[in-house]
Amino acid sequence: MKVDDRERDLIERFRADKVSFRVERLPLGDIIIEHGGTTAIVERKRTDDLAASITDGRWREQKARLKASGAIVIYLIEGSLYGQSKPAATLSSAIWNTMLRDNMWVIQTRGLEDTSLHLQQLQKKIGREIKSDTGMASLLSKRKRKCHNRYQLMLMSLVSENIAAALVASFQTLPLLQEQLRTDATQLKAIQVSAKRNVGKKTIALLQQYLT
Repeated sequence: MKVDDRERDLIERFRADKVSFRVERLPLGDIIIEHGGTTAIVERKRTDDLAASITDGRWREQKARLKASGAIVIYLIEGSLYGQSKPAATLSSAIWNTMLRDNMWVIQTRGLEDTSLHLQQLQKKIGREIKSDTGMASLLSKRKRKCHNRYQLMLMSLVSENIAAALVASFQTLPLLQEQLRTDATQLKAIQVSAKRNVGKKTIALLQQYLT
């Protein structure tokens, strides 16, 4: 099991629970569990962050990136659905859509203690009781990762895989993309992501927020 180095409270909890894991910066998700050719990516999200991510579009973009990975995707939602910036019914609807429409698992926990317990049990089952032929090797193998792949993977922490690939094709390096964002970001609207879709305003705003 690998845990992203930004998950500090979970790392402390795992150490207290004597869980076997490694800490590193992950290209996708907060926790990755691999065994016997099966990979599960776990995204841990508090209910307040869930509400905020639905509002700003991160929820949809993140699900697209996770789905493109080819791994088993599991969301762990921590806390109550009530008292957030979105109505509880909206959050519940988002959870059901994720499971029924997007074919991703969602488990709601009361907090860090429950999250740790669920991850420990999942670690015992992945690649043993739960098996799947997943295609994560190209994302996770640092030795095989090429420079342009690293650039694209970094962009995928903000946008979907298709958008990231289109940006890399138009701007071969990160500094070139950053310069365009600073000088005339509206030019990114001309970049075609698919036959019917170009880079949108929200994506450009997100890129400006984190890359300039």
